[in-house]
Amino acid sequence: MNNSTLIGKVKTIHVIILIFGFLLVFATFRWQAVEASRMTKLARQRSTTSEINSVRGTIFSSDGTTLAYSEPRFDMFIWAKDLEYYESLKLQTREEFLRKVAPIIDMTAETLENTIEDYVNRGILWVPIAKSLSDKQWDELNNLKADEFDTPLKGFQFENKSKRIYPEKRIASHVVGLSNVINDKTIGLGGVEEGWNEILNPIKGILVQETNAKGEAIATALTATIEPKNGSAVYTSINKKLQEIVQQKLKEGVEKYKALSGSAVIMDPKTGQILTLANYPDYDPNLREEKDPAAYGNEALSAPYEMGSIGKALTIAAAVDLDRVDSETIILPNGHQGCENFTDELGDLCTWDRMPQPAMPLKDCFAKSDNICLFHLAKEKLSKEEFHNYLVKFGIGKSTGIDLAGESYWPIKDADEFNIGDIAAMSYGHGYLVNLVQAVSSVSAIANNGVRMKPYVVTKVVDSDGHISEYKPQILDTVIKPETAEKMFYMMNYNYQKAIYYGEWWYDDIRDYNLGVKSGTALIAQNGAYSDEINASFVGFDQSPQRTFIMGIKLERPQEPAGENLSAYNVRPLWLDTFQAVKDVIGVPRQ
Repeated sequence: MNNSTLIGKVKTIHVIILIFGFLLVFATFRWQAVEASRMTKLARQRSTTSEINSVRGTIFSSDGTTLAYSEPRFDMFIWAKDLEYYESLKLQTREEFLRKVAPIIDMTAETLENTIEDYVNRGILWVPIAKSLSDKQWDELNNLKADEFDTPLKGFQFENKSKRIYPEKRIASHVVGLSNVINDKTIGLGGVEEGWNEILNPIKGILVQETNAKGEAIATALTATIEPKNGSAVYTSINKKLQEIVQQKLKEGVEKYKALSGSAVIMDPKTGQILTLANYPDYDPNLREEKDPAAYGNEALSAPYEMGSIGKALTIAAAVDLDRVDSETIILPNGHQGCENFTDELGDLCTWDRMPQPAMPLKDCFAKSDNICLFHLAKEKLSKEEFHNYLVKFGIGKSTGIDLAGESYWPIKDADEFNIGDIAAMSYGHGYLVNLVQAVSSVSAIANNGVRMKPYVVTKVVDSDGHISEYKPQILDTVIKPETAEKMFYMMNYNYQKAIYYGEWWYDDIRDYNLGVKSGTALIAQNGAYSDEINASFVGFDQSPQRTFIMGIKLERPQEPAGENLSAYNVRPLWLDTFQAVKDVIGVPRQ
């Protein structure tokens, strides 16, 4: 081969290389510039971002049974372009899609097809197909296969939801509360659901997934960018069996005495744990069918009322603690005439029956709930500052700090603002406002040897990683001396012996329990004056060494028995009936 021939071949090779180089550069330019958007679109079509399901935390009663839990639910959508895309690749047909999907979501193939076409004809490509599908339906849909290639059936997507379920229905509904979804976020309303909302709420996970041309997931391309975490489990002190009994008794009492509403609270005075909290009317948080909005309010925490003669226990305890009186002290050596004019600006101060009374020891003033006697006790044995400070230590005018949402409280005047009318009213439990939990909390200081504990419901929280946070009893205040509490036990038990009337043979079984009690009848103020309607309340506790319980019950505006406008005729028998029903569940010892 001569040189000219060789040179010619080399030139030919160079030309071929140049042509290939040019084609390569052109192809690269085309893929990077001209086809870039199309390739990006194709890549995105094979990459999906989805939420990994997580659910709101469960709420438990003290025995470990469930009061509220969440089940995963899924809303199903069809992206019409996806459906057309997979059909264009011959991976599946429209007919098999409709035939396989429809039965799982409780539709016919024809209905499903019409639904899709209706949305598409209106220019809506993101088609909602089914709401609140269960885990089982989600699994069935995701396990569907195309006939031709045995690949996953494609064209639908899910949005993670959840459904809150309250298996005990009305039981403890005001303690548990309920929840709503607002702007795709679950919000607790009332009770534990609201008070512990952030603890209960989950953290959703995010998953980025790539698929091949057939729609199959590429295992190496699974990236969990955010790990899901379920909401924490919340354990409460609510005794479910006790709660059910108390709710039934409260309902019977409201209906029997034709009251507007009723509330009941049972607490362990040694710890502050709430064993039962009930209101009637109540509601089923699953149905939410009650038309009266008052049914959803936690009246035991949020409804203000004057506690009435139950407040006399606080006044007497203050005077006893300061060693000014004891149970045998005669407050009015000359007795009284049933009414007393103590100021020119205010009307007469009277006892409930306006009957004259002889000189009485303090224990009988207490048992007869004598307003005049208590007024003189507060006015003559306590300074304004002392009276005010003891009321505050008993919790009057302050929040209890209970761990449920919705507690309201109403401050009392400063001591230097007390006038003679304030001293009179406050001495027998008027002139300041409480809710039922506050009333029970105040008297619990007497029951617990002078120490007032913080009321609480949540005893333990367990997060999704298994970490446990336990909540222990907390002392709010040491209110009176233990020996003062002992003296109050005597007077309150003396009152209990008189609280079961002669001839009430049906209460014979509970006469020998060592209980201390006090009732309260408070006129309801309207338009700046007291009306003829009342709030009737009753608080009592176990005085045995075990101090197993303190229970308060309140009836709002009871109308029966007609003409008997006193707590003795309505809330007193309701309290005794309820105690009979719960004493063995609580484990109250006999004397």
